[in-house]
Amino acid sequence: MRIIAIGDRATTLLCRLAGIEDVIRCEDGDEAEEALREALGDNTIGIILILDRYQEEILPLLSDHGRSDAVYPAVIAIPGPGGPFGGEDAVTAAIRRVAGKGMPG
Repeated sequence: MRIIAIGDRATTLLCRLAGIEDVIRCEDGDEAEEALREALGDNTIGIILILDRYQEEILPLLSDHGRSDAVYPAVIAIPGPGGPFGGEDAVTAAIRRVAGKGMPG
C-alpha cells in the first residue's frame, strides 16, 4: 500500500523530504477535492495525507467515504507549515478527548 500527500507547494515539498514519494500539488480546495476523489478510487493507496486547509471542500467527499464499507484508504488531515488551520489540529483534538483535559498544550 502506498502513502500519498495532497497539499500546497510547501506541504508537498515537506512530505517529499520526509520520504513520501507520491505527492499531488494543489493550488486550491477544488483541485484538492478532485485529487482526493481520484485517490479514493485507487486501491493501491493505503493512506492519504491531505492539507487541513482543504477540509471545507473535501468534507462531503469524506462523509461519503466514511459511510462506505471501504477500510482503505485512511484519510488524515495534516497541518501545513504555518500550523493547524482554524485552531487545534484533528489529531491533537482526538488525543485530548481520549486523554482528558489534563493534557499539556
